[in-house]
Amino acid sequence: MELCDNPEVPLSGLDTTSVARCLSQIADHGNDLADAFFERLEEVEYPAADEAPGIRVRREEGFAIRLVRDGRTWLAARDQIATAAFGEALRQVARALPSAPYPEPALDPAPFPSLEDTSRLARFPTSVTRAIRRRLAAFPMRLRVRRHRRWIRVIGTQLAPEPQSESFHSCDVDLPWGRFGALIPDLSAASVERLATSLTTLFRAQEAPRVKPTRCGVVLGPPAAAVLLHEVVGHALETDTLMMGGRVESALGLQLGGPLLNVLDDPTNAPESVRRSSDDEGMIAVRRWLLREGVVEQPLADLFSAHDSRALMPGAARRGTRHRAPAPRSTHLELLPGESSLEDLLAETDGGLYFPEVSRGQLDPLSGRFSIFLPHGRRISGGSLGELVGACRLHGTVSGLLGGIVGVGSDVESAGAGWCAKNGLKLPVWASAPSIRIEAAEVES
Repeated sequence: MELCDNPEVPLSGLDTTSVARCLSQIADHGNDLADAFFERLEEVEYPAADEAPGIRVRREEGFAIRLVRDGRTWLAARDQIATAAFGEALRQVARALPSAPYPEPALDPAPFPSLEDTSRLARFPTSVTRAIRRRLAAFPMRLRVRRHRRWIRVIGTQLAPEPQSESFHSCDVDLPWGRFGALIPDLSAASVERLATSLTTLFRAQEAPRVKPTRCGVVLGPPAAAVLLHEVVGHALETDTLMMGGRVESALGLQLGGPLLNVLDDPTNAPESVRRSSDDEGMIAVRRWLLREGVVEQPLADLFSAHDSRALMPGAARRGTRHRAPAPRSTHLELLPGESSLEDLLAETDGGLYFPEVSRGQLDPLSGRFSIFLPHGRRISGGSLGELVGACRLHGTVSGLLGGIVGVGSDVESAGAGWCAKNGLKLPVWASAPSIRIEAAEVES
């Protein structure tokens, strides 16, 4: 039995051996998969200036038991971690009651860790406002900042990896002309400056001219390239997306982009506070090549999609909530840098457009078409950044866009690509990317 003598690991006090034995009783067919997923969540919010003052804290815990058999999944979830609830969920998932069931396991997790110091959370909105004023701008806004913490533990019939945890912040800003959101690993001075720059540029872009529909050269800054990677590489190479078009293995070896595209998903190299050593199914997290010189090498797969395949490698499963089955998703995408400086990319795109960031994106998995929404940009004139332009949209096909990437910069930045909401699963995703140059992209307001 595992003892809970470390208060900083709140899911360490679970009788993993007994849990595994109970799961083995319901996974009594040769190819069955059964696991128990335990999680605790903490969200600390500093409200907007016009709301009631005071830090708000929301905490919850629970677990889910899953059985996968012959391509079907049964899932039972509870919003508490208790022995009686575990036995009830186990019986709900079981396809037949075992003849000699093991005793219900002792579930005695350590309490939630003490609430971390919230002073930096409280100071963050004021710091952002001051940074905006230093940029000689002022405008009304409602800024809410939250700190998210999550602890998980996965126990299977034959594995029980170490507990995993993640901690990060999110900012939601309501503006007279729309909304802005960002994920940030920490509340550092650099995060304050990045957020202030984004909000100030958004403010000034309201009066900027719109872009007429055109097909032109485009340079995307690192934050914009990160979102693009998530939409047109990450989502396109998730096995549940590939299954919609036929056999997943048929994508292996496909030339999806040019030789400059080397893209990985590596949860072990994410920002330290969200770094993972195993996924949400308890499988070891690996450095997975999605594209190597533009060729598909290994899609993002979970145990369900990789179960009967010798070509697919699990380890990319994520759960947005314990009430839903896991799905294959990226965690930390990386585009390996090229040799070009940003100045080189701009000089090669004279007359085109530069976009530093993306507000949101979407991919149609059936048609392979995507749309990336850009809140503002700049014209490129004489190899330099010129006139500010207003909101527009970049769209096209995955293969067309990736095949049109003809330049990759050396200016790598690490950032939160944003919240992913595919199929209703809200997940934080991260990325590390340099600027990229697209030879001819479709742009319209």
